[in-house]
Amino acid sequence: MASVVVCAAFAVAGIGVSRNGDMGSLWDTAVWLGIVLLGAAATRVAIRRWAPNSNEILFGVVGLLIGIGWVFVVRIDPALAQGHTFAVLAGFAALVGTLVAMARLDWFMQHPGACGLIAAVLAGLGSFASGIDVSGGAYDPARQWLSLGSLNVQPYGVAKLGVILAACGLTVTAPRWLPARLVPHRHAVGAIVAAVGAWTLLLAQGDLSSSVLIFAAAWLPLWLDGDDLVGSELPTVARSTRTRALGGVIATYGVGVIVLASVYDWLSAQMRHWQDPWTVGEVASTVEAAFAISAGGISGVGPGLGAPQRIAAVHSDFVFAVITEELGILGGAALLAAFMLLIGVGAGIAQRARNTHRLLAATATAVIGLQALATIAGVLRLLPHTVGALPFVAHGPVALVGNCIAVAMLLAISDVSGSLRLEQSAPRASEPTQLRMPRRLDDDSAAGDAPTGELRAAIAKPARRRRRPASDPSQGEPQQLPLGDP
Repeated sequence: MASVVVCAAFAVAGIGVSRNGDMGSLWDTAVWLGIVLLGAAATRVAIRRWAPNSNEILFGVVGLLIGIGWVFVVRIDPALAQGHTFAVLAGFAALVGTLVAMARLDWFMQHPGACGLIAAVLAGLGSFASGIDVSGGAYDPARQWLSLGSLNVQPYGVAKLGVILAACGLTVTAPRWLPARLVPHRHAVGAIVAAVGAWTLLLAQGDLSSSVLIFAAAWLPLWLDGDDLVGSELPTVARSTRTRALGGVIATYGVGVIVLASVYDWLSAQMRHWQDPWTVGEVASTVEAAFAISAGGISGVGPGLGAPQRIAAVHSDFVFAVITEELGILGGAALLAAFMLLIGVGAGIAQRARNTHRLLAATATAVIGLQALATIAGVLRLLPHTVGALPFVAHGPVALVGNCIAVAMLLAISDVSGSLRLEQSAPRASEPTQLRMPRRLDDDSAAGDAPTGELRAAIAKPARRRRRPASDPSQGEPQQLPLGDP
């Protein structure tokens, strides 16, 4: 079904681009679309091989988002067809490779320090905020791209996975890292470390949404830890205690963000640009995105008939604006519904998982949902503009690979839960049901199995129905109950 929808969207977009005078520019990329569909089919076969009991809806929704994203990225710039196809294939390969290597997941969970170090290195490889020009009221957001010759990658897309693994691993290995008296307070200690790390990333990268996502990826496992006992040596902490501790740290993080935004120029410029984007020297992309969404209306101007070239970085940061312009509010709502379905499936997988797998599945699902929310809300100016790519839809090779790895984790956890359910239900299903015919009590051939005197009398004599006592002991007749009383 996802393949049919993607092919239909590509065909209609190709007709629209041809009507605009770009003859053949989009139809020439049909071969790359076929390669993407073949890669998706091969990934589906690999999932049936390595995770046969996993949730089947999850990859269907992810494949639909990736396909729709490919169509609109290539519609925006046909020259990206080859590069984005390779990025999609790399994401599929990362998904399959993660499924094969999930046997080593426990190793990562037992070494949260290594995961945290990898996440810190990847987060620090992007461009730093010192190059942002805020003179004259201008605002140029940090790109966070790492240039490798002609290839530009965004390491932040994989760094958040390292943070998730480190945070989930710390919930298991807390006695190895903390003194005995601090183990019951591991949630507050971990949340404080997460807040300090998020502040550091905010100062280094200059993007508020990236800092919030890293902070959420770190404290969500800490808040969820304790619903199941993830380690026999760890004391259980009540949810109310965890909520108070983490609520205080979240409030502290928010106050710190406000203070930093009032002190550092690039953070102040980001907040001013969010409140009033008309003050910049040239027309901002958020303003052009607002005009594009307004032009789309309810049903859109039609695939291939929009004007995405007026928006800067449209293939990575503002692809949602192009989708809403050409498909209308209905198309944007359908995209939101796909993300909601993806989050709902991930939440169901987390609910059925056990122990640390529950923490990992819930955190990975929440981070994908928060990234989608932050990106779409930044385009709609409900939140400050973020440089993060819309998951599975926008052009961003490393971000796409990181999100596919997160989906592979969800598929593997779902496969483990499904296998456990099948093992538990298999013995009951395999036992044959033996039907025993009732014997007649006066059957002489079954005299050896017939009940003896007292039991025969109890069976033969009907049980006397108990009568409800009267409310007044002096009355001999019991009260008549109303007809509807049970």
